Amino acid sequence: MAEVGQSAPTGGGAGAGGLATEHPAARGRVVVLNALPLNALPRRHMQLDVMPIGINDLASWVQRRLAEGFQLIHYIRHSATIQALRSTGIPLSEPSAGLYAYQPGDIIAVVTLRTPQRGQEQTLVSVNDLESWVVSVL
Repeated sequence: MAEVGQSAPTGGGAGAGGLATEHPAARGRVVVLNALPLNALPRRHMQLDVMPIGINDLASWVQRRLAEGFQLIHYIRHSATIQALRSTGIPLSEPSAGLYAYQPGDIIAVVTLRTPQRGQEQTLVSVNDLESWVVSVL
C-alpha cells in the first residue's frame, strides 16, 4: 500500500507563502492550510483520502516530501501557529493571507487548533495545541 501523499509528479506553481528554495525537479506541492476550503477544490466529483497525523509525524512527513522534490507552501496567517510548526522543523515562510486554489498533484496538510477560541486571537500556541491531517485528492 502506498504512503498517503505519494502522488503522480506534477509541476509546482508558486504561491503565497512559498518556500524560497524550490527543488530543481519539483514533483508537486505540499500545501499547509488551517482549514480545508471545499470551494478551493475543482467542482467535480472526487474522493478525498484524509489521514490524521500527529504534529511531529507531520514534520517528518513534510521533510520526506521536501527531500523527494516537493515544493512547500502555506496559507496560514496566524503567526503563533507558524512559530509552533517551525519549532517542529517545518520550514514555513512568513504569514500568508493568500487564498488557496487546488492544483493537480497537491498534497494538503491541514493544521488546526485543538480547541479554537472564537473571537479571540490566541498569541501563544504550542505543538500540543495543534492537530493535523494529510489530505490527498484521489
